[in-house]
Amino acid sequence: MSVKYDMRFLAPTVCGLLGVRPPSAAETGPLEEVVGEMGPQERLAVVVIDAFGSSTWAANMRETPTFNALANRRLLHLRSVMPSITPVNFATMLTGAGPEAHNIRDRTEKLALETIFDVLRERGKTSATAARALSSLGILISPHADRPGIAASNLDEEVKAIVIDHLRKGVHLLWVQLLDVDDAGHAHGPLSPQSVEACHRDDGHLREIAEAAYEEGYGLIVLADHGQHTVQAEDGVRQGTHGTEMPEDIYVPLVWSRGDELKGILGL
Repeated sequence: MSVKYDMRFLAPTVCGLLGVRPPSAAETGPLEEVVGEMGPQERLAVVVIDAFGSSTWAANMRETPTFNALANRRLLHLRSVMPSITPVNFATMLTGAGPEAHNIRDRTEKLALETIFDVLRERGKTSATAARALSSLGILISPHADRPGIAASNLDEEVKAIVIDHLRKGVHLLWVQLLDVDDAGHAHGPLSPQSVEACHRDDGHLREIAEAAYEEGYGLIVLADHGQHTVQAEDGVRQGTHGTEMPEDIYVPLVWSRGDELKGILGL
């Protein structure tokens, strides 16, 4: 797979859509395809399906009709920055800076660089998150947002409910992390029946989020932070892991839609 862009392009893209400058440490410009086709957005939701890499999606397409519908309209593939783990890539997504600049390797570390949320606050725009309490978005990123939405249950079902509440109350930028796919992949492998079920669940959550985004006039971006590959433990149990430069780990899909397009895409 030939992939032109990496995670550093996401922050300038989101800022371009919302009409603000990129974070000060951003190292690239925006994804012109996304900015050009979406146009200016007053409100935007970014949903990250953790570990939903391009290879995992390809193996589970029968279970992801919502994501497929969005991808049928517009699709790019991105590369994770290295190492291809969640805190590193979330730090890059929100700052536009590579790992050498933000120096984040663990979700418990402090992100010192300016984020998208800081830029929006400077312009009087509000930001929110919806994340599990123990997630990278919840621990590393949410403290920078105006309205941190934390799911104490550490379940995607509660994260989804927080998302819909934020969308209905109104915010300029909402950042979401869904983790069922990552959890199932780590425990059983990204090609396991459990991973299939997790892709189905999170695609269902995405459907409800997209419906609410349409109702409330939000543009929508959906992507993954990294993928996963299968490993076999000493006891013979298949599990999933990531962090390498293997294609399964680093290539992720990105889809996007204006709010007014979601009705047709989703068949509402």
